[in-house]
Amino acid sequence: MKPPAWLTTLVEKGSVGHSSANPSQLNELAHLGIVCVRSAGIRRTVEVIDPLQLVIWLQARYPQHGIDPDQLSTRGGNIVRSGGSKTGRCSHAVLALQFKWFGNPTDRLTQVTWAHGMAAVMSDRVVELTLPARWRLLTIENWEPFLRADYADAPVATMVVYLGGNVSDIVIEALKTFSVPPESVLHFGDYDWQGLYIFQRLQRAMPSSRLYVPENIEALFKQFGDRKLIRRQNRKAAFDLGNRECRTIIRLMEATNAGLEQEIVALPASV
Repeated sequence: MKPPAWLTTLVEKGSVGHSSANPSQLNELAHLGIVCVRSAGIRRTVEVIDPLQLVIWLQARYPQHGIDPDQLSTRGGNIVRSGGSKTGRCSHAVLALQFKWFGNPTDRLTQVTWAHGMAAVMSDRVVELTLPARWRLLTIENWEPFLRADYADAPVATMVVYLGGNVSDIVIEALKTFSVPPESVLHFGDYDWQGLYIFQRLQRAMPSSRLYVPENIEALFKQFGDRKLIRRQNRKAAFDLGNRECRTIIRLMEATNAGLEQEIVALPASV
C-alpha cells in the first residue's frame, strides 16, 4: 500500500508541516516517541526523532504486496494502494444509469419501462442506446420524484434519468455520450447549495441544460424553506455564483437563509 503524502515527505525530509499531518497517525507516532511537534512562532512542524523506527512503522502499516494495482479492478486497486476500497478518486469505473423512457409504444425502452417501472444501462454503453431523432432529457436528483415521474403523454419522447443525490462524474460524463443528443435538457433537484452545484456540474457537461424553477417557488420557500439545509452545507469553491440559471434560487436562499427540498415541489409539467 502507498502511504499518504505527508508521511512520504516526513521520511524523505525529516519534517513536515503540522497542518498536513493526519491527526490520529500523528498522535500514535508521537506516543511511540518516533516524532515530535515543534513550534516556532505561529508555525508548527512535525519532526522525526527516530528515523529507523519510522521506517519500521511505515512498513508494518503500509506493506508492499508485490501486486500491480493497475491490473486489478478499480476497488481492488484502491485496496492495494491505500488499504480501502473507497479511498481512490472513484470507486467504480462503470456505473448503472437508471432511467425511464416515454416514447413510441413500440419502442423497446418504452416497453421495458412499462413492464418493469424503469430501465437501466451501464455508463459505458449509453452510446449504444437506439434513440429517435427528437427526444428530451429530464434529470432528477432524488428517488421519490423520479419514482413519480410519468411523461407517457409527452408530445416528444422523454427520458427521465435518476441521478441519485451527489451524482458521480462517471454518470455525468456518460450523459455526454448519447448517439443522438437530446433537443433539450432540464434538471430538477434540491434548491440548496449542493443541489445547485449538481446542476452546475451537469451544465458543464451539457451546456444547454436548464434548471427547473416552478412559478410558485417564492411561496414554497416562504412556507417550506428549511434553514438546516443551508447550515449544514458548505458552498463548493468551484460554485458559480453568477450562473444565470441559478440566480433566482440563490436570491431566495440568501433572502430566507434557507433551502428547499425538491420533494415538496411538483414535477415539471413538460420538459
